[in-house]
Amino acid sequence: MTLGPNLQAATADHLDLLTPTDRAWISEISADHVLDPGRPTGAALASMNRRQRERFRIGRTRFLRTMPLLETPVVTDVMGRLRLLAHSSVRSDLHQQDIPILNGDPGVGKTHIVRTHAAEEMSRLALHRSIDLEDGNADPLVVFRPVLYIHLRGPMTRHDLLRLLCAELRWPSDRNPQVAFETAIKKCGVQLIIIDEIQHVNFDGKTGRDVHNIIRWMSNYGLRVILAGTDIDWVLNGAGSAAVEVAARNSRGRWIRVDVPKLEIGTTAQRDAWLDLVYAFENRLRLAHAPSEDGWLSDGFGMYMWARTQGYLNALVLLINLASAHAIDTGQETINRKILDSIDLEYEVERQRTQRVALFDNGIRPEAARR
Repeated sequence: MTLGPNLQAATADHLDLLTPTDRAWISEISADHVLDPGRPTGAALASMNRRQRERFRIGRTRFLRTMPLLETPVVTDVMGRLRLLAHSSVRSDLHQQDIPILNGDPGVGKTHIVRTHAAEEMSRLALHRSIDLEDGNADPLVVFRPVLYIHLRGPMTRHDLLRLLCAELRWPSDRNPQVAFETAIKKCGVQLIIIDEIQHVNFDGKTGRDVHNIIRWMSNYGLRVILAGTDIDWVLNGAGSAAVEVAARNSRGRWIRVDVPKLEIGTTAQRDAWLDLVYAFENRLRLAHAPSEDGWLSDGFGMYMWARTQGYLNALVLLINLASAHAIDTGQETINRKILDSIDLEYEVERQRTQRVALFDNGIRPEAARR
């Protein structure tokens, strides 16, 4: 994958304005520290002792698992919309910010998208701060943390959310977390907050009303906010008290819905994009006995993989990762249909697997491509 323009633009000098934590985040997202271990030969593997084989296994597993975000049509559309909103924003509490909310089923890749956008924005905003410093317009800061990403893992109240944000900044939240957070964002130069798995908030009660209101306060304060989650219709339209409905109505007037669908193969272009995605993973496999022909995985098993995963990105990643691990564990050092059939995926995509694969094997291709 070619890195986004914002990652390319920031030089090492600009990135030095960021904390080591944020620089490590960018490095992890871009995978620029992950070395290609190379494609082994059977003889080379046979000559390795146990320690050498395990070292090589770690290297090729990491190389496969740390693939940067791939530019599928869905990713191109969603990232393009996020970049457009970013490039049109101004850091000022006189200008309220509209709030994109990424909506999609579990497993479509929302988290990878927003984490990658966070890395791009860290780099872009570091470049902006370097320009402000050069021009003498930069506010003094305790530390520069332009982007905060938090992943909700359970029910959250308004104060829980604010304390979590303060903790991400390593800022004491004391008895009044909102006042503490106001101080923290000023002293840390926060400009973008990304809240993942927003559906964990109980939006049909007082907590939901309070969270609606605190997110609106953030945007009124000049902060950019990006939300991501599932079942966004419930978040914005779920039943509740009159006060909850007023808060939800305010959010509906500010939040911009960005749907993140699974990958389809209903048209020739969609099918080609899916096979290109499988091919990208093929190019990261480092198996000694894999066929040397270009496209052996994508052309040979790409459509089968769609029948198995139904186009869910996370399921495809799991299928290929586990198949590779199986090939290494058994010494086969290649991926074949028998190995792929042995891999169990997430419950949701395994439902009706037998029927789908039977149709595939009978020559009835899933969603036969049309122009």
